[in-house]
Amino acid sequence: MRALVAALFMAGVVLTAAFGPVDDYVTSQMAARKLPGLSLAVVQNGRIVKAEGYGVASLELRAAATAETVYEIGSISKQFAADAVLLLAEERKLQLDDPIAKYVDGTPPEWAAITIRRILTHTAGLADFDTGNIGFSYRREYTAAEFVALMAAQPLKFPPGEQWTYTNAFPLLGMVVERVAGVPYTTFVENRIFKPLGLTSARFKIAGDVVPNRADGYLLVNGAYRHGESLRPAVIAANGGIMMNVVDFARWDIAMTGGRLLRPESLKAMTTPVRLNGGRTVSHGLGWFMDQFNGHPFGAHWGTTVAGHSAVIRRYVNDGVTVIVMSNLNDDGLAVDAISKWIANRYVPGVGVHGLRPVADQQKAEWARLRKTLEAVAAGAETDQAPGLGARLPPRVREQVAATLRAAGAVDYLGEELVGATHFSLDPSVVSFRRYRAATPAGFRYLTLRLSASGVMLGVVIED
Repeated sequence: MRALVAALFMAGVVLTAAFGPVDDYVTSQMAARKLPGLSLAVVQNGRIVKAEGYGVASLELRAAATAETVYEIGSISKQFAADAVLLLAEERKLQLDDPIAKYVDGTPPEWAAITIRRILTHTAGLADFDTGNIGFSYRREYTAAEFVALMAAQPLKFPPGEQWTYTNAFPLLGMVVERVAGVPYTTFVENRIFKPLGLTSARFKIAGDVVPNRADGYLLVNGAYRHGESLRPAVIAANGGIMMNVVDFARWDIAMTGGRLLRPESLKAMTTPVRLNGGRTVSHGLGWFMDQFNGHPFGAHWGTTVAGHSAVIRRYVNDGVTVIVMSNLNDDGLAVDAISKWIANRYVPGVGVHGLRPVADQQKAEWARLRKTLEAVAAGAETDQAPGLGARLPPRVREQVAATLRAAGAVDYLGEELVGATHFSLDPSVVSFRRYRAATPAGFRYLTLRLSASGVMLGVVIED
């Protein structure tokens, strides 16, 4: 990546990065993870304290990525859809517990219990149009009726409110906004959110538009870069259709946290965990994931697009810090998420594994047991200490665990975090996260083990 930066300077391209600790880390990660370009912003106490671009927005043109580069934010567009719905709720033009059938024509009887809130919280039980197996195509347009019919033809995954499952059903909310507001969904968002907040780079993707400072999107296929899908039906705009640069993204975040867009009661509703029919809560609000790490609560959302973009926003409300990272490579969002965690920890030590320090481990024999279990999991073997885990983990993760255990020298205990209602955890059997740091020749690798009350390993996360 340093060589790429030098080449760009020789070509007369000026990058905005100044190469401090964060910049050095980002450029090293971009090289390791093969990211063409990346832009980031950090908000601290209501001010943008860092906005930078790295690498290239276009591999063909070698145009530098800057803070002004426009990326697709993918599913983070769902937060803007939630904003639009809440703006209308504040005006008493709709209620969150209204049935979706009140505003959307052609819904089947099975959807009678599906409310606006259930779609916002991913508890409606609807099928996902973006799974690739229900006949949806990015290469054609759909009328609202055609889209509803496509979704209605799929059986519900579960009765509304019984479970939480992430699904791309937000196009239905765009139809709700259009019916209530009397204007196209995109027009409503532009007039009520983009323009009032001065988000001049924000727009909805239309394939034929010329977009100043747009980043080309890429996929890595067998080690080679390929362009992603350029088309996108307009009907799914509320689900993932927004493009913008990191500066405007940060301005939106400042407006949200500062109460300039929504009323306090709306913000509270947005971040209130959803309650399932049985009484259990899941730490997801209205278009917003809520979680906690080491005593630091945060909100987050991720977005990837078939065009080849990735984005993440992590908002640490109590610490006054928001980190936004966007890239023009769709790697399922793995790179931008890892980078955002590391940057957040630089501004608020202790909000990521890199900020944890070793603590005295009074149960060293426990690590010996857990290591034996991890070795079995990495090999894909069945063990009663981690039933089914080896089969559930992707091969890539098993390989990373195996390589870490082989190379590990000293292994430090980083502590245990009890799982509570403010953690995003779908498995009620998980009661704690136990964390370790393994020293390897390539650097530290971090293991987070998800454990049951009896010490059974139910999950493993590995980070570097």
